[in-house]
Amino acid sequence: MRRGFKAEAERRAAAAREQLGVGPMDPIDPWAYAQMLGVVVLSFDELGLEPKHVEQLLQRDPESWSGLTLKESGRHFVLLNPVHAPARQVSTMMHETAHIVLNHVPKQVDISTSGLMLLSDYPAEQEEEADWLAAAILLPRDALCHFRRLGWTAGQLCSHFGVSGPLCEWRLRMTGVDIQMRRARRA
Repeated sequence: MRRGFKAEAERRAAAAREQLGVGPMDPIDPWAYAQMLGVVVLSFDELGLEPKHVEQLLQRDPESWSGLTLKESGRHFVLLNPVHAPARQVSTMMHETAHIVLNHVPKQVDISTSGLMLLSDYPAEQEEEADWLAAAILLPRDALCHFRRLGWTAGQLCSHFGVSGPLCEWRLRMTGVDIQMRRARRA
């Protein structure tokens, strides 16, 4: 990750919340944020895929993808995997929106002979940046500190902010919030 990006992401996260009128202690709606940015969220059903493709993507191999971002004629579109749990969709929506906010460009996009778009992923550094910004917007560090001081568990944080356990645990670990809390208790 480029130097200074984590601090930049925290500032961008605070600005995003302020733009939406959402305080740091409150959950944020990634769909409202995307709408504010002019992002169109596509419904999987709108794609009109052949049944064999739907079965492959949603039944046989639903873990092969979480979401994707497309850009057409200057507009951004996001598609989420509809069979994923709501908390995972929250994370995915914010992650895809973070790619847009950060002006990331996929490594490669190919079109098959049948006209299907075959997407490559983003470079590793851009994936890390989108992960960090998405988590910072969803789980502000100040809020994590505040609620941990009150004795909230990771499960309570997940419920309050509408995020998954793995995302919450990752954010607590990566920001050092729990280490900070332990040090403060010892002092």
